[in-house]
Amino acid sequence: MDFSKYTHYTFEDFLNDDAFLSFVVEQNVSDVLAWEKFKAAHPHKSKIALAAFDTISTYRQQKVFSNEQAQQSLFEKISGSITAGEPKIKKLSFSPFFRVAAVFAVVLLSAVLYFTLLSKDAVKTDYGMIKTIVLPDGSEVTLNGNSKISYAANFDDGPREVWIDGEALFRVKHINIDTNHIRPAEKFIVHCGDLNIEVLGTTFNVKSRHEKTSVGLLTGKIRVDYDDVNKRRMQFVMKPGDLVKHTEESNLVHQKIVNPQRLTAWIKRQLVFQNASLEEMIGVLQDDLGYEVVLSDKKLGELTVEGEINVVSVKDLLQILSATLHLNIKTYNKKITITK
Repeated sequence: MDFSKYTHYTFEDFLNDDAFLSFVVEQNVSDVLAWEKFKAAHPHKSKIALAAFDTISTYRQQKVFSNEQAQQSLFEKISGSITAGEPKIKKLSFSPFFRVAAVFAVVLLSAVLYFTLLSKDAVKTDYGMIKTIVLPDGSEVTLNGNSKISYAANFDDGPREVWIDGEALFRVKHINIDTNHIRPAEKFIVHCGDLNIEVLGTTFNVKSRHEKTSVGLLTGKIRVDYDDVNKRRMQFVMKPGDLVKHTEESNLVHQKIVNPQRLTAWIKRQLVFQNASLEEMIGVLQDDLGYEVVLSDKKLGELTVEGEINVVSVKDLLQILSATLHLNIKTYNKKITITK
């Protein structure tokens, strides 16, 4: 069994992976040897992997009963731990269904406890909201509207890992001493969709929405790990000015950008577009600012405005679109209707 794909798994990912579930249940000799090598090679992931392993093992042991007497014995133990110290009023008789349900509830509680012990702090922004947070290592992350970041509450036990859904600007603190010998705790890894970004100390912008991810590098150097269309794990090292785009259905697309600072114009609440289609601009209005945009014809989304647009308000953007693309645009509260 190949455990290499589990290097970026969360606790929930392990529990939802059929191959991992089968391994825990069956534990073939060859798989166990590979499992031990995986834990030795990835000590930062061992705690989460072992927690998932133990949770699955506990569930399997507690939900299977060889006979009614064993089931009754286990249920009485659970009931006794819950009611210890309380006066007994009446002994209740439960059907086998409720006994199994009670056992499952205990197992579920143990899973929750495991997850709590390995809990991640999370920050979410509303539409149109921009917020900067400081991570436990001193790195800064600025979130765009309608974005969420979660990260380990403690960066002491392994690499610095964060998970992003939406858009964010990262300013990563440089903590490694020797770049040729990087310890696990010195790594900084960003998870977004099925793409992972590994950095040491740098500034980059990540946008991950609708199963599409784009990464723009402003300063420093980062490595992007991703799956190509044939599900092979690939790597790409980015330099300042690089922009990469990736989806599950396509290979990594790389391009150079003249002015990387344009990627972070949203921090100043600017709406900046370069040779953008109407569909791209609508995406920003909906995803970042929470507008509902209705097109009378989907083909309108293919219209493109050549050159650069740089405005500070939605009203100014709509005026430009109306004039340059000859569109009829009406707004009502947070709903925008566009017709030809």
